[in-house]
Amino acid sequence: MTTALPISTPIAPSSSHSMPAACSLSVPSGAPAVRPASLPTPGVAAPSLSAQPPRERAAATGASRSSPPLRSAAPLPRSTSERILLGRDRIRSAAEAGQRIRSYEVALDLDLSEFHFARLFRAAFGSSPHVYYDEVRAERARALLHEGLTEGEVARRIGFRRPAELRALLSKRGSTPPSAGEAEPSDASAE
Repeated sequence: MTTALPISTPIAPSSSHSMPAACSLSVPSGAPAVRPASLPTPGVAAPSLSAQPPRERAAATGASRSSPPLRSAAPLPRSTSERILLGRDRIRSAAEAGQRIRSYEVALDLDLSEFHFARLFRAAFGSSPHVYYDEVRAERARALLHEGLTEGEVARRIGFRRPAELRALLSKRGSTPPSAGEAEPSDASAE
């Protein structure tokens, strides 16, 4: 003897054939009824966060570690040139704060496609958003090194994990940090 267990999982019909919205499963009467883990248990509320897109889920749970906060409820500027300026300001503030930011995130916030944003940015400022981001980080790193901070401290402040990443950025952007064993020349050695 078999017992029919109803499963009310909605199934989207495909274009080749249609299927009913609810199916029944036949289980032998002696076997225990086991519910698959992917199906919700009756009487238990499913977590609502799993149905949200990852970006909204991160904002709802506060799990946004290194990405900048989502855009505010303020309306976007109507002109594209104002949007590009706003995008440049967001990239600059993220780079100075040591946060990672991607050009597609900025473009999404500005209601532009990633490639259109990159083309407009390059036309307006002469470099791509990524190059601009790296230049701002290198500028900030040079300023921090000039203040006397160590390479490790500067690397962490601008968002790198290791000093080697900082050295690579600075060498790519046209300057190298003083090495640890190298002393700056002083006026006393000229005598």
